[in-house]
Amino acid sequence: MNYSREGVIARRRQLNSYGGKIVRKVILLIVKIAIAAFIGVGICLAAGGIGLFKSVLAGTPVIHISDIIANGQATIVYDAMGNEFDHYVGRDANRIEVTWDGIPKQLGLAFVACEDERFFQHNGVDYKGMVRAMYEFMRSGGKEAQGASTITQQLLKNTVFTEWTEEGDNIIKKIKRKIQEQYLAIEVTKSTTKDEVLLRYLNAINMGQNTLGVESASQRYFGKSAIDLNLSECAVLAAITQNPSWYNPISHPENNVKRRKTCLDKMLEL
Repeated sequence: MNYSREGVIARRRQLNSYGGKIVRKVILLIVKIAIAAFIGVGICLAAGGIGLFKSVLAGTPVIHISDIIANGQATIVYDAMGNEFDHYVGRDANRIEVTWDGIPKQLGLAFVACEDERFFQHNGVDYKGMVRAMYEFMRSGGKEAQGASTITQQLLKNTVFTEWTEEGDNIIKKIKRKIQEQYLAIEVTKSTTKDEVLLRYLNAINMGQNTLGVESASQRYFGKSAIDLNLSECAVLAAITQNPSWYNPISHPENNVKRRKTCLDKMLEL
């Protein structure tokens, strides 16, 4: 054994080197175990998520375009000469269904500009809109919640799945409903033209004051059929839908004016 100063220093270096190797091996082993555990948990969560997703989709009803129609129509009484002399409506039934022949082109485009500017491009779900809504929500600290539902999704809410609005604050049901809604929106887009979806939406949308669909709204707010609306009046109706009470042109005209301008500006931009 060399007990000289050089020998002691060499021995110390040898011991330190050996201890360092053990420490490094232990740390490496811990890291490997942590990575393996992380991957294992990730696989389990992914498998569980896929299983949950499949179960949610399995519970989604099968629908056809004929199912996507708003219920409840106004009853109009005519005399022997074909003149209207009475009009009866019930709760959630003040709707007069019209075809494209009764809707000016700019009315449909006004709703697209206000509610779903990429309507003619997306597959039923607007992923860019979802990202934008999430960004705005986070940027505002949760104070500004912007909707990302497409016109197709809103049509489903207003026709096939009206009971989903009664789910209250149950977050699980809301997530399940959103998944099903987006899935069905994509399926509807595969089998239905955009014009057909938009037409059914315009006949179903809530326009405030127990007024449903653009024809009833046109008669309610302007006293004339939708086909006779000018551009500004089309924007007035399109402005209502985001919040039918707040943007009501009779009870809150000042709010509607601001929203109408936003709608017209967006139409010009598009």
